[in-house]
Amino acid sequence: MDQKVGPYSSPGAVKHWAAMLTAPMMALISGEITATVCNAALGAVNVSGSIKAVWLSVEESGKDDTNTLSFTVDVKINGTTCLTTQPIIAHVSGEASTNKTTKTSLDTGVTQSVMDASANDVTLGDMLTYEMTLTRTASPTTEMRNIAIAVEIEPA
Repeated sequence: MDQKVGPYSSPGAVKHWAAMLTAPMMALISGEITATVCNAALGAVNVSGSIKAVWLSVEESGKDDTNTLSFTVDVKINGTTCLTTQPIIAHVSGEASTNKTTKTSLDTGVTQSVMDASANDVTLGDMLTYEMTLTRTASPTTEMRNIAIAVEIEPA
């Protein structure tokens, strides 16, 4: 896909169009989550700008009232992390397994990501990868299931 060039009707036209038309880059991990995923591709960036948010959703948060059951994600631009705080979704003892997201801070057992302002700029064609780290015992009562990793890019 070619980057469009002007002239345009207004100086902010490309940024406006990209903000309205660009969906977040997404990675989906289907089924029960039983292992860590290392250096998996999210894809190539299709617009220059900066990563403004990384957030997670899970269909089932799993259940293990005795041991830690959680996952975190690190997103990298050409091999370098863009986060100072990685998003985390964790089971909270006593809760049922349920849908959770780090998009808002309303869920229990979640930590929202914090972007590294000095390392979140992207250029058309940069490669995004992720590492999903799972912390669990051998046999939680209910496994975590169906994860979505979303990366929102704000055009330059």
